[in-house]
Amino acid sequence: MNELSFSEAFPQMEPLDPSKIPEDSVYIGAAGFEDRCLAFLEECSEKSIRFQKVVGVKYEPFDEKNKVNEFEELAIKVTKKSKSEWVTYDRPNPEEFSNSIKHLEKLIGSAENIVIDISGMSKFLIVVLLYGLRERPGNIHIIYCEAGIYHPLREEYESEKEKLSEDTPPSFLTTDVYKIVTTTELSGTSMQGAPLLIIAFPTFNYKEMYALLNEITPQCLIKIEGNPREVHNQWRLEAIRHINRKIARDFAPNIENISEEELSTFDYLKTIRILNDIYDKHKYTHKCIIAPTGSKLQTLGVLFFKQMYPEIQLVYPATSKFSKEYTEGCTKIWHIRFENFSRFMVELGNFRRAGLMQLKDMLQD
Repeated sequence: MNELSFSEAFPQMEPLDPSKIPEDSVYIGAAGFEDRCLAFLEECSEKSIRFQKVVGVKYEPFDEKNKVNEFEELAIKVTKKSKSEWVTYDRPNPEEFSNSIKHLEKLIGSAENIVIDISGMSKFLIVVLLYGLRERPGNIHIIYCEAGIYHPLREEYESEKEKLSEDTPPSFLTTDVYKIVTTTELSGTSMQGAPLLIIAFPTFNYKEMYALLNEITPQCLIKIEGNPREVHNQWRLEAIRHINRKIARDFAPNIENISEEELSTFDYLKTIRILNDIYDKHKYTHKCIIAPTGSKLQTLGVLFFKQMYPEIQLVYPATSKFSKEYTEGCTKIWHIRFENFSRFMVELGNFRRAGLMQLKDMLQD
């Protein structure tokens, strides 16, 4: 793994085969507002897959769009229990959830297999949850439900773009930003006083990037621009570039270097590779901060990169609200199986230590 042979070291994402979901697993999912947050539970109900327990995540602040009742109804169908267990994730205050991981582990009990459905989870929840479970023995199965339609549609984007002046880019999917959040575990303590490198993923809401850069002024900014997997969605790459085009002009006086990288939104392994390539050039000169505002699978890559390099810091612009039209439907369900998750995470930590040993040997020579 020292040579970054990711295809061998990391499990591949595969189309869901329901027979590979072990009996008596514990399921963890979020009662979000997208259709796809229920797609896997619906599949399990149809295929008569039964879980030992279902743990649902409720979001705060309360949003009436979230499918809490529908989640509960499906949970009862796929477990022998009369109700599901619930935990709360307060989006503006993720530290509370991070501190409650011990309680979550008690709910999980001694289950050998945990099925974590990230489809309805916010990106920072994905990171906080999986990083909190990094010492958990047993297997973790990641489920990702791919949406059928991603908003805004091209015609929606073009219509809004025409309505606004050249100096006012359109904004979609989320509204204003509450604040920039992190947790104690996801903070980095090394390289204090060093110039900052921020790696961020531009979105259809340019205010997320502006809020981040108004809060933290880096010496270097690297924008990772997501390229969708499906050809009919690839117009979104240029749209996001257009929406965020003013960042260089507005922040250039304070940020010495702004650059871009292009990355698939559907490949968590390539996310790790590109982050490693970037960090390799800056790790001895800059403190690295990553804002995982990209796709859910890119966020999964950020999570594992954080495990490889604990000194980096993760932050997130928590937004006020989500658009009613975010995604629609579900076209395919994907599955990634991590055997002996705690051992896997230890091995990722060993990757970094091997790199430091190589540095030590080089200095001694």
